[in-house]
Amino acid sequence: MFRDFKAHLSNWRSNPRRAKPGFIFSRLWRYFLVELRPIIRIFRRHRPLRPPVETGYVEILRNPAFLISVAQVEDFTCLDEARLANVWNTVKLVGSGIFLEVGSYFGGTALHICNAIDDSQQPGAQFYCFDPFEKGGFESFGPDETTFGLDSFTEANYAEVAKLLSAKPNAKVVQGFFPQAAEPFDLHNIAFCHLDVDSYDATQKCLSYLAPRLAPRSLILVDDLGNAGTPGVRNAVTYFLAQNPSFLLIEMFPIQGLLLPRNLW
Repeated sequence: MFRDFKAHLSNWRSNPRRAKPGFIFSRLWRYFLVELRPIIRIFRRHRPLRPPVETGYVEILRNPAFLISVAQVEDFTCLDEARLANVWNTVKLVGSGIFLEVGSYFGGTALHICNAIDDSQQPGAQFYCFDPFEKGGFESFGPDETTFGLDSFTEANYAEVAKLLSAKPNAKVVQGFFPQAAEPFDLHNIAFCHLDVDSYDATQKCLSYLAPRLAPRSLILVDDLGNAGTPGVRNAVTYFLAQNPSFLLIEMFPIQGLLLPRNLW
């Protein structure tokens, strides 16, 4: 584009009318129209839709149980309504088994999962949520993971999350880094896991643990897969898929991904 600009400039300088205001304006106008139009189109193409979601057609937004759950957890979760809808719908898709969340923070999404379980065909299923809470944060980061620090999310409190889930008798809150924190439990026949750990190392460790322990009709819902601030999540999922070709990745709007073990469906 810069070479084209120099050509326009050379043409202007060689023209005897170069000092006339009308000619100057016409050359500039032509330059902007012809040369910058593709760039303008790119920006227009990537401009967010208004509105981003046509909510009037979304069936789940008229589901009373879902809306009650969203209202109950909105002050305790980082997930927006679209991601909470994906969590809710995914819980309803899986078969019988144990339900997990890894990376629970304030516990809102964990409670939302429990509400979805209660509203499903298998109420009372076992649910475990894992998080280091105030004792942890992150174990490690790669060189391109700069969004968070090792002590991020330590404002979460184990006792408060346990209290939030106290009305769910089949829910257990576990403090510690996953999968080490899962060692005391017999976690096999896993039907669903919501994985929200933000980093390459944690995502890779979790997926390696989960893969051989999944139940028939199981799903892993990975948060932040499409988040530009957490590149390690996508890198870890890409590595996992290369090592486990039987898994299928389904990307979900806005920034989630669904890992489906094809041999279990």
